[in-house]
Amino acid sequence: MASRYGAIKRPNMINRYDPRIAQLRFFAALSVAFYHLWTLQIVPLAFFRPGWLGVPLFFELSIFLLLNRLDANPSLPHYFKRRIIRIWPLYFLAVIVVFLVNKYVLNMDVTYYDLALHFAFVSFVLAPFSFQYLFWTLQLEEWMYVAIPFIHRLDNKRKFQVAVSLIAISAIYSLLIVSLPYDEFHLLYFMPPFWLGAYGWGIIAYLLQQRKQSNAHYIILALLYGLYIFVAMYMRHNEFIYEFFTRFIIYNLALPMFALLILNPPSVLSRATVFLGEVSYGFYLWTLLFQELFGAVGIVYGILAAIATEFPLREREIINRIKTSAYFAQSA
Repeated sequence: MASRYGAIKRPNMINRYDPRIAQLRFFAALSVAFYHLWTLQIVPLAFFRPGWLGVPLFFELSIFLLLNRLDANPSLPHYFKRRIIRIWPLYFLAVIVVFLVNKYVLNMDVTYYDLALHFAFVSFVLAPFSFQYLFWTLQLEEWMYVAIPFIHRLDNKRKFQVAVSLIAISAIYSLLIVSLPYDEFHLLYFMPPFWLGAYGWGIIAYLLQQRKQSNAHYIILALLYGLYIFVAMYMRHNEFIYEFFTRFIIYNLALPMFALLILNPPSVLSRATVFLGEVSYGFYLWTLLFQELFGAVGIVYGILAAIATEFPLREREIINRIKTSAYFAQSA
């Protein structure tokens, strides 16, 4: 039966809290932190280079979860109020702190105009390298938060058409930019079209969630990781080949595997990993700053900062989720 918003009402698994999804968010944030160990040349190991793929996994999780939550409660005031309370306090705090550290501690050439662009969630397009480049992902997310309720109103056929369009845009765009000189590629890589495919596959995951899933995606993801390491170690001197394999082939093959991973996440390791997943937004926000300041131990400081800043804002929600989870009750 269609709801008054035009979406098809159907049962889904995310109306019940799934701690495996929370844990998966922590793994995605941790992979990005490992990637920054390589980009900052703190621990320059090829094994960390695929870590940036945690970003599209985040995007897929985001649209998948939000579509399900709109199924449970389609109220737009509730949806936007929850997004603002959940995201804005930490985002603005982190932007201000990072700006001040970059300007007055690291002596970077950043301006208050750059800060204003971050406040308006547009620096990722107008000034993508003004200061700490991590914020571009969060700004893209903000704009997608506006689009997701419109996608939710569509029937499933139109949702699928939107998903295929986003996937096609991303695939064509990624193929085009890998052939460009590095300076041009590096700029265009951070632009929205490259990442839209992640949202497309997140929609596909939402549409497929009632179907039985296999574990084949774990094997394929392991093979893609191995291929990435091989390319990073033995083909890195040929810029085109490296970018073609990693930013086009592996990236576009990993996206559908991430969708399957969301539908069949790994088992929970412990309550600790679930808890860290619940504060993964804060972990993602703070870790790069602490890595720039303190090196590898910055990952630990990022976790502590997330606990200190995000947990107090959501303490009751997080504790209730973990305490009342049927997953833990069954495993007790």
